[in-house]
Amino acid sequence: MQQTLEDFYKVIRAAGINVSPSDTIETSRTVALVGYSDRSILKNAFQVSLAKSETEQDLVADCFEQFFSFDTFSAANDPHSNNTASASDEASEPQQAQSEAPQAQSELAKMLLEGDTASLAIEMKKAAREVGLTDIWFFTQKSLYAQKIMQKMGLRDLQNDIAAMGKGDCPSSIAQAGELRNAKEFLAEGVKDFVEQQLSMYGRNATRNLREDHLKSSKLSNIEQRDFHVMHDLVRKMAKRLSTQYSKKKKQDKRGQLDFRKTLRRNVAYDGVMFETYWKTKYIDKPRLLVMCDISGSVQSYARFLLLFLHSLNDVMQRIDSYVFTGNLIPVKDIFEKYPVEQAIDKIMADHGMGGSDYGTTLLDFEDQCMDAIDNKTTVLILGDARNNFLAPRTEVMQTLHLRAKRVIWLNPEPTTFWNAGDSVMYKYKPYCHMAKTCNTLDHLDRMLDDLLKAATS
Repeated sequence: MQQTLEDFYKVIRAAGINVSPSDTIETSRTVALVGYSDRSILKNAFQVSLAKSETEQDLVADCFEQFFSFDTFSAANDPHSNNTASASDEASEPQQAQSEAPQAQSELAKMLLEGDTASLAIEMKKAAREVGLTDIWFFTQKSLYAQKIMQKMGLRDLQNDIAAMGKGDCPSSIAQAGELRNAKEFLAEGVKDFVEQQLSMYGRNATRNLREDHLKSSKLSNIEQRDFHVMHDLVRKMAKRLSTQYSKKKKQDKRGQLDFRKTLRRNVAYDGVMFETYWKTKYIDKPRLLVMCDISGSVQSYARFLLLFLHSLNDVMQRIDSYVFTGNLIPVKDIFEKYPVEQAIDKIMADHGMGGSDYGTTLLDFEDQCMDAIDNKTTVLILGDARNNFLAPRTEVMQTLHLRAKRVIWLNPEPTTFWNAGDSVMYKYKPYCHMAKTCNTLDHLDRMLDDLLKAATS
């Protein structure tokens, strides 16, 4: 039964619910306590143990009903249910003629002739486990797995029985061969339905995950507009990680959670009587994030997705200041808060984008508007290609920013080999960045977030 539970956990994970090994251990213990006699209690046990929200409870219930369904080879589709008359006719034939006719030898043929759907379902599920049906992901694998299951159940021996019984002149034998052919079609249809059910459970999110993996590794400039919503979800998930990983520090207080270890250690001299109590509390030291995004013509193909990332950060973080620039620095936090994501990005691009970039003027604006608020808790994130159209780079502002900020991170959509080519001044800004990396895919952005989270907790 443990293997059945493991298969069910795989179905739960395929539905998009995160189930850790500790969750499966606790759930298995819970199932051992409640037993399998009451279906509703068992379903409630799975919901309580595996779900972490009301939405997940509904998903667990759906997975339970689908996984623990036992309607395979239903009587409505069983050819034997309509062959009662023919069976009685065959029974009235002389016993001598039947004894001379070839008989079915394989177990599968006997089960089909007897209409033993329960045994057929057991054998099919056993064969499915042996061929690894739980690893099915795509609809193109349905025929392959169906054929493997049929072979495991004894399809070759069944075909030999049909061929042997169809030879000769015995009417009874020929009739049984025809019945077996119909039963084989019934079996094939039942196996096909079963494989489709398993695909709907185990491959539920496989296609979506494959598409997401492709989008993560593709250059942002190559992603089409129709994938914008998928990208929005992916970027939002990554941005949410940033919001949940604030630096947490402990301090003593006169109330809060009792620090048992320190309290017991300090009261050893009093024979364990707690004359002195020590408490610990946690406060969240939320770092401030300031983001500047280049939306000039040179990064046109990346600008929408950089703004998408910026919008997602505004959705999940409170202490963030958002700016865009081509030549002047423009605050856009109010736009992000006022409009939905696509409208906000379209408005920003229409009102402020597509001009020629002037990083020097942008840095001077930054010095006037923001430098006084920069401190050792501020992380500054710059998104842009550093192509300055041969204008003054104003590296002295970057030097001051490097000294005042906790971290200065520059994400450039161009590869590092282009950082010293043409009008790029990235090589001049790089010495004043704590981290400067190429970022033109979601995988790059994901790795950057890992570095940023480590910085936030240090």
